[in-house]
Amino acid sequence: MMKWNFPSNNYGEVNGIGQAGIETFKGTPYKSLAREICQNSLDARAYADKPVMIEFSDSRLCMEEIPDFQKLKQALELCRDFWKKQKNKKTIDFFEKAVLEASKETVSVLRISDSNTIGLTGSDQDYNTPWQNLVKASGVSDKGENSGGSFGIGKSAAYACSVFRTVFYATKDENGLEASQGVARLVSFIPEISDSDQDADCITTGIGYCGEPHRNRAVSECISLDHQFKRTEAGTDVYILGFMNKKGWEYDIVSSVLDDFLIAVFYGTLLVKIGNVTISKKTLPDIVEKYRDSAPMAYNYYQTLVSGEARTIEHHFENLGDIELHVLIQCGLHRRVFMSRSNGMKVFDQKNFPSSIQFAGICILKDSGINSYFREMENPQHSAWEPERHSKPAEAKKYRQALLRFIKETVLSLGRKTAVAEIDAQGVGDFLPDDITEDAGSNRKEALSDKTKSIDLSLSEAKNIQKGWETVMKKEGSDHIDDFGEVLEEEYGDSGSKDYSNGNETGLKQGTNYGGGDGSGPGKNGDGPNRYDSGMPETNESEIVRTRYEIHTIAVRLILKDASCNRYKLIFIPEKTAGRGYLQIKLSGEQSSFDVNINSAFNCMTSEKMDVSRNKIFLSNIIKNNRMIVEFEVDYSERSSMEARLYGYKI
Repeated sequence: MMKWNFPSNNYGEVNGIGQAGIETFKGTPYKSLAREICQNSLDARAYADKPVMIEFSDSRLCMEEIPDFQKLKQALELCRDFWKKQKNKKTIDFFEKAVLEASKETVSVLRISDSNTIGLTGSDQDYNTPWQNLVKASGVSDKGENSGGSFGIGKSAAYACSVFRTVFYATKDENGLEASQGVARLVSFIPEISDSDQDADCITTGIGYCGEPHRNRAVSECISLDHQFKRTEAGTDVYILGFMNKKGWEYDIVSSVLDDFLIAVFYGTLLVKIGNVTISKKTLPDIVEKYRDSAPMAYNYYQTLVSGEARTIEHHFENLGDIELHVLIQCGLHRRVFMSRSNGMKVFDQKNFPSSIQFAGICILKDSGINSYFREMENPQHSAWEPERHSKPAEAKKYRQALLRFIKETVLSLGRKTAVAEIDAQGVGDFLPDDITEDAGSNRKEALSDKTKSIDLSLSEAKNIQKGWETVMKKEGSDHIDDFGEVLEEEYGDSGSKDYSNGNETGLKQGTNYGGGDGSGPGKNGDGPNRYDSGMPETNESEIVRTRYEIHTIAVRLILKDASCNRYKLIFIPEKTAGRGYLQIKLSGEQSSFDVNINSAFNCMTSEKMDVSRNKIFLSNIIKNNRMIVEFEVDYSERSSMEARLYGYKI
């Protein structure tokens, strides 16, 4: 039988709740889980002519069906009691919830199983094998140069999704060897509490193992914690005990697979099942369309893969190996490049391209040499290239900038040759000849007709257009270098609008939203027929804005945070200091702007609810050059471009 054992720390380190690996993934637990699981399974692919298959399936188990669960529950209670004496609120709160969940009759379990993999080999050895590195090692990875993981912390993503921080592993490897073991990454505690003082030697490391208590080894059996599943072929199963199955977790995992593994799915390397949803090469067109709002990046990149207008460029880069670049120039695309490893996993989205060219791109590092070189630059989350991490940082920085510059130059070259906007004027075809040739005949005559022909005008469906721009301020004596190794002066933003002006009365170029305002305003001398009412909440309705002035912003980012509740995040930097002020939010139309009612607003910097009235969010303590982050929900369900203007005022 499998038994829990929590080894002593032997007068060593006492471990608390803030374990770095788990904390790394807590912000985006489901996205991180999907990313790490799919990466590990792709790294263990068995046959190149079949896709790696991964299944996510949740269920509930009775407590007695879980190996030695009462011992685990006791450990959770001891953790709570030990840290109550230390008065550590964060730890106490965590284990109060864990003990409450462990007291229920059933527990939620998420099973993640793969196939067409070689499984976790080396379960019969004590160290430095795939099994031991996953189950019992920290910060260790033995993966090859084309593999995804390289830091050995990806395993922590599963623990970040468990209310017990407990995971069971089971495998049947390519040689037929079976193994199962549970691991709980808790906190240090005293195993047994008595009235007498405990010897410090009794304090545990906080990590427990469920298996053979002798030497904390795995049992030689591939157990199943799911009534509907029994492994018959090589592969690995991960069971997350006490799975935090918050509403919408399936949606997040589907979106993550589309965002991070679109290339692997498209080329038939990966197939993922999440509940009743199957993401495969066959179903990809429908899935991308269905999840268009939650995974807009994937939708844009998918057009690059399937459009006949896309260009594919193969390039040998700096003697490191070949890359493959796909570029689609098309109106409405998001101006990003999917930077992918050879296995089809995204590292990051490269942005900051000129807004005059609307496109989407995919860059795949094809060869093992270039994969290995750039992987050495990756951060632990595998979401960025950071040259300082490389063994040759100066050279790595040069190669990184050279690769990104090649992509930028290719996009610019293709963009100059491509017409990105075509307009179909409905009804005009009625007045054009069916056939236009150079030899139209010699008997042509010019004449005016007094006959009138009716023209039907119809409006096509309005489409959202990203507007606005932003200026990156270049301070005297300093250099702002972009990803491409170039000095920044004026850069185009991702979305939203910009209210920075150059002081000229004539305004700037079209699309900057320069000028305008809220009507005629109060005038210089205060009272008048157009006195401006602040629109303050009812509690402050007696306060009237006598003077308002626009506070320009150095940079603005507007991000759709949650489409289901119309929630947006606005990040901006004021150019001036003001005691009081407000943000004015408007829907940005092609010809004019429209007010939008704001339901609620939240200051992300102070964690405080903010006063709102109609389309205004009221602020206090606006400080020059200090970044401000505001989340707000609007009473408008359609996705739309928005303008955000910042004003200071006096009462």
